[in-house]
Amino acid sequence: MSKYFGSKQENVYKIGNCFFTISDCIETMKKMPKAVVNTIVTSPPYNLNKKYGKYDDNKSFADWEALMDEVAKAAWNVLADDGSFLLNVSPVPDKKTKEIIPLDALAYFIFKRNGYALRNSIVWHFNNMQNCTNRLSGRWESILWFVKDIENYQFHLDDIRIPYITQNDKRLKEGGGRNPTDTWHFDLPESDFWYFNRVNNMTKNKLGLTEHPCIFPTPMIERIIRMTTKIDDVVLDPFLGSGTTLVAAQKLNRIGLGIELDDRFREIIEKRVINESVGSLF
Repeated sequence: MSKYFGSKQENVYKIGNCFFTISDCIETMKKMPKAVVNTIVTSPPYNLNKKYGKYDDNKSFADWEALMDEVAKAAWNVLADDGSFLLNVSPVPDKKTKEIIPLDALAYFIFKRNGYALRNSIVWHFNNMQNCTNRLSGRWESILWFVKDIENYQFHLDDIRIPYITQNDKRLKEGGGRNPTDTWHFDLPESDFWYFNRVNNMTKNKLGLTEHPCIFPTPMIERIIRMTTKIDDVVLDPFLGSGTTLVAAQKLNRIGLGIELDDRFREIIEKRVINESVGSLF
């Protein structure tokens, strides 16, 4: 545990090849050894006043930007030189004016001034969402793929290739497939869209995950991990939530690290890693 979180970090829990701590992510990353993480993948709260427990999700946009600035700085030190930071954010309405604020645009400039380079802006498309009556309904979020060094980063295209559209394409004889591009659709194997429906309330009830308002689709995180890491590499989620990143890391034989502020999610995280990655644990 100390290899990743440092010897002074408390409240660290181990499940299989995964470790997580109940603590503040910025303070924790400041204590962690340098360059121990290959990929960071996370989705911070969006200022939508969701019930995340201890975290106040009703900040001003200035406060949110300040938080992201601190996260970017702390993450820089724990990332390997060829490491990646994949940040999932959404366009959100201003609480007073209802104008749509593109959090991906705000995040880009925050990370850019902290030394990161944007390798791709990925579109995640989904259907499970409220239907608006005074504007078009939102059906996408951004995954910003930042790297520390634009000339030196991990990208394993062969691990995420998708089938060619034309089944008798002569390139099929050589194996592999085509680049899935920056928009994915998982309902149709031949499609280019990153399509992963949100985890809806019915599924949350079945999985016993009603305590957490927003849950990553596991296949989406698996693709990100395959794309940016190798077996036995280290993946960190500083806003761990219900533990999806650890589930995906465990299934793919990576070392998963997580930081979660609220202790009430500890039992959920433990159950999910055990129940959803059984083949990797036993």
